[in-house]
Amino acid sequence: MATPLSFSSGAPRAGFGGRRALVIGGSLSGLLAARILTDHFEQVTVLERDAATDGAMARKGLPQGRHVHVLLKQGERILAHYFPGICDDLERGGASRVDMARDTRWFYFGNWKARFASGLEMLCQSRPFLDGVVRRHVAGLPRVRLLHGVDAAALAIDATGRIAGVYVTRRRDGGDGASPRDGDDGTPHRDGSEDPRGGDEVPELLAADLVVDASGRGSRTPAWLTHSGWPAPEETEVRVDVGYASRCFRRPRGHTADWTGLMIYPKPPGTRLGVLFPIEDDRWMVTLVGWFGDHPPGDEDGFLAFARSLDAPDLHDAIRDAEPVSPIALHKFPSNRRRHYERVPRLPEGLAILGDAFCSFNPIYGQGMTGGALGAQTLDLALHEQRARRGAGDLAGFSAAFHRRLGEVIDTPWLLTTIEDLRSPAAEGPRAAWVPLLQWYTARVQRLTWTDRFVGRRFLEVMHLTETPRVLFHPYIVYRALAHGGA
Repeated sequence: MATPLSFSSGAPRAGFGGRRALVIGGSLSGLLAARILTDHFEQVTVLERDAATDGAMARKGLPQGRHVHVLLKQGERILAHYFPGICDDLERGGASRVDMARDTRWFYFGNWKARFASGLEMLCQSRPFLDGVVRRHVAGLPRVRLLHGVDAAALAIDATGRIAGVYVTRRRDGGDGASPRDGDDGTPHRDGSEDPRGGDEVPELLAADLVVDASGRGSRTPAWLTHSGWPAPEETEVRVDVGYASRCFRRPRGHTADWTGLMIYPKPPGTRLGVLFPIEDDRWMVTLVGWFGDHPPGDEDGFLAFARSLDAPDLHDAIRDAEPVSPIALHKFPSNRRRHYERVPRLPEGLAILGDAFCSFNPIYGQGMTGGALGAQTLDLALHEQRARRGAGDLAGFSAAFHRRLGEVIDTPWLLTTIEDLRSPAAEGPRAAWVPLLQWYTARVQRLTWTDRFVGRRFLEVMHLTETPRVLFHPYIVYRALAHGGA
């Protein structure tokens, strides 16, 4: 169980010293990776399938962007470290700071959690707004090119087993960003080889020394590796069959409740939850969720009826007379899925996988964006270590070292997410023999958070990934959990 990554202090370290890096995917993980790569490479190119957009517009390639997203405290710290001043930009644009213990009413395990000033504030805003602010910061970096409307078709791997770049094609369904022919060093060119996808069109090669796959859950890297004769990663899945319905509401004028956000979770093995958080433009975003096929409907009456069925009435009471300002958006999520690149016996040198392409979490626990930020931070640390170990520009051994380290970092959020999902007998996935014991203990810890601020604070630190789950085994918490946790 890895310790949360921290930022180094003291004299700045030399960057990796590479020439060209390429990022597949222009979502939050990819944009953060691009920023980090500017410290290590002369030129960084980001490939994004969607057309360029202005402002906080939802993207076709991020359908879940219309639902509540949570940037945990560790993710915010990483973002603020690499983009100084970005949190101020978000707040100026309408993001709200919310202390999850002081400002949020959270119903969990059959009761309300204790309210107190935890100091663990998080920024609340819509996902398109957050991505838009980050994209503006990245677009202003002199070493970065953002190419929109471009598909990554396959990896280019040379005869020595090193990444040579990515084959790309223009999308025929739109895309008005910069042409992939823009630029000089590393400009795409006709390769003359067979289309790696097996189609009639011959893709162009965009040369790169390092390729970062941040293309999300639908990453095609496993298929590309297999096509090229390389082993694909093993996968672990915990199936949950989650469905979402989300809608934005105008915050009622004169709203005087003692909360800023609401979270109504079911007592296991319940299958329905709802959350409400403030976003920019004085709106509430409300997301209703159901597990194992018990999905919220997309019609107005059904949406309200689902909210009314939650374990506490507060969310329904808040929105029943509120003015809706968006349609109801639906989304489905089948499973937690982890691709074990850290176990692959050999990978092309110069390949790095992060974000949902590496590990995709059940979004109801809010780990996704922060997991991607941890992956980008791990990339930064691994490139510094690579230079210290091999010298400037030498990627020998990098892919294996990076994925091993990222696997250790992801162990904690993967455990936190799947241990909760596996409480239900309907969840499909591997259950280690120790899982029931850990679930029994953490259930007692959860009950302590109804009244005990010390336990509540430690729980939030673990949830926000600023501490490891070890802090939940503090002697005081163990004693309280065993003596009083069954209340």
